[in-house]
Amino acid sequence: MFQGIKQSAGLSLIFLVLFSILIRFFSFFPSVIDHDESTYIVIADAILNGQTYFIDVIDTKPIGIFLIYAGLQTIFGPSIFMLRLLASVILGLTAFFLYKAKRKSGGGPHGALAVGMIYLILNSIFTYYGVSPNTETFFGLFTAIALWLWIEEKRSWLYFLAGFSLGLGFIIKYVVAFDALALGLFMLWMAYSKKIAWNTTIVRASLMLGGFLIPFLITIAYYNDLGHLDKFFFYTLEVSSRYPDAASLWDYVKFFFDFNLRFLPILLFAVYAVLFIRENIWTRQFAWFWMLIVWIVVLIPGKFFAHYCIQVMLPLSFLAGSFFEIPIEDRPKWLRTITSAKIGWIILPVLLALNSFFQKKDYFDKEDHPKAIATFLKSELKEGEQFYIGNYEQILYHMLNQPSLIPYVHSSLIWRPSHIQALKIDTSIMLEELKRLAPRFILINESDENYEPLIGSWLKEEYRVAKKIADEVTVYEKN
Repeated sequence: MFQGIKQSAGLSLIFLVLFSILIRFFSFFPSVIDHDESTYIVIADAILNGQTYFIDVIDTKPIGIFLIYAGLQTIFGPSIFMLRLLASVILGLTAFFLYKAKRKSGGGPHGALAVGMIYLILNSIFTYYGVSPNTETFFGLFTAIALWLWIEEKRSWLYFLAGFSLGLGFIIKYVVAFDALALGLFMLWMAYSKKIAWNTTIVRASLMLGGFLIPFLITIAYYNDLGHLDKFFFYTLEVSSRYPDAASLWDYVKFFFDFNLRFLPILLFAVYAVLFIRENIWTRQFAWFWMLIVWIVVLIPGKFFAHYCIQVMLPLSFLAGSFFEIPIEDRPKWLRTITSAKIGWIILPVLLALNSFFQKKDYFDKEDHPKAIATFLKSELKEGEQFYIGNYEQILYHMLNQPSLIPYVHSSLIWRPSHIQALKIDTSIMLEELKRLAPRFILINESDENYEPLIGSWLKEEYRVAKKIADEVTVYEKN
């Protein structure tokens, strides 16, 4: 179906970026899609106001994602709409570098364009599988750039840049180390198979490793210079090891098949391409190996968050796009019609229109409760007065230009026992700080009763109900 597109690198870049924006457009409007994105925005605000991550504001992610959001806000402003638009542009760039990598590996233009489009489609259907921007949205770009550089076999110095790009992704989320591992191990396999000389492989692997380490070493040097290297290593190494893993085998099976069944047609394209395409077979061998390595890191934590699977979409797209390199006459009879250019370019717009319809229903048409609460608070708060988001949406700090009252921006960190234990949070100190600040308003989602042990009695003694927004949140006002 991609035979109908006249291609060049420039046109493909423009097409993929515009395609990304188009299929995600209605997701740009709501104040909140997922609370992780809100955390990145609010901590970016704090960094722009001179606070230091891991010291003044705290979360469990590496610093890179917050620096990206701080940079985007510095250049383009604080609009949530604009930040979502920019996230879509970044996805479009990721798709473009996957396209470039496919072309450089010997793939035809139709298969390469399919790779990019498949990646964008996978990221734009389900809320937590890519519609809501997350760390994977951003580090995927650096992985795709690294893949493109890595496939270039003639110039060894490009392997240093590939490693550096992966290193930048690593300080966004440490799971990028497994993308790097896949590339490195496959290089060793190619040397073992005598397709690349061992001395060349060792030089290239060393250059990749050197480039990969630089961003992380700069981060270590930064915290060492601040005198807070101990806090950096605590949140980087110790915290992640302190979370309990209580998942059963059935939990792992459900999570794995949930993803693969959601995107079964794409998976079948990938399987068919591996089984029946013989040209440039090493690229498909690598992509399968890469996907296996990524699935390992996705499953290891035993915390089954859908956005973890976005990392799998990179090798899956790289494989599935190869199907569209198969001449139409060599495809299975039952697929020839629907994957032909004539029919495919009719079916695809229909499917995209359906996706836009459901996106509009889910994100644009629904009442925006955080926006309603922000409007209420803005009308009530006088100069110098503050509010505390309690266990509600932290994006309100950004919307009303107020810093978080406590270091733990993500609202769940001081409410849930697993977070309190892992981060060694002294909740009594947090309560005393809140009492000292005496915010005029406190927001509580009554359906989550974890707030009760920490501030329940304080609320009853010193606050009264000022407003309720649907059944979602209660606004408490100080007596």
